[in-house]
Amino acid sequence: MKTKIKHLFQLFILSGLMFGCINDQQQIVPNVTVDVYINLDLPQFSFLGSINNAIIFPNAGYNRNGVIIYRNSTDEFSAYDATCPQHIETKTAVKLDDNGGGGQATCPHCKTIYYFYNYGSASKGYPLKRYNVNKSGNTVYVYN
Repeated sequence: MKTKIKHLFQLFILSGLMFGCINDQQQIVPNVTVDVYINLDLPQFSFLGSINNAIIFPNAGYNRNGVIIYRNSTDEFSAYDATCPQHIETKTAVKLDDNGGGGQATCPHCKTIYYFYNYGSASKGYPLKRYNVNKSGNTVYVYN
């Protein structure tokens, strides 16, 4: 009887540890209000006219590090917070590789590479925080 109780207790503790780790998948970069409109006809956004190009919209997102807007295809855009989720305490923003034409960004602090064509996945650690995107005509709206 004592061994049954001991095994049940061990199972209970092990279950608590396993399910306690599920909450570690929470958002690393805190939620902030993002409400960005861009007109693709304006010269400062003309770089987004080509697929696989990205820009950083400044003074938006967490710590105002910027929001990355990436053109996946003719009609699809993705948006990410430019804050590196590997160490948000340093308030470091990622930098676009190849001036935004490479489909990826790198953190200057930890050298993690983020791949926009793979939805912000990282070479190591957490992916970039994603935002919602709607496109209507030549206007792209980024929000959360």
